Amino acid sequence: MDAPREPPPVASLSDAQQRGVCCAFCGVTLSADNAVDLGPRTIDAFGSTVRWFPRSCRKDALT
Repeated sequence: MDAPREPPPVASLSDAQQRGVCCAFCGVTLSADNAVDLGPRTIDAFGSTVRWFPRSCRKDALT
């Protein structure tokens, strides 16, 4: 299986996309049936390093 693609920059995403409620690419609402974990990312947020766990829909995960 191919590796998941890189998500867009976190600052460009809606709150729901940042939280993993919606696809990081197309914004569709995610469920247990269609969500793909893109793996943890480390980002800088206001001078602190935090972990971000983006998700996407199956359609956008590998395209």
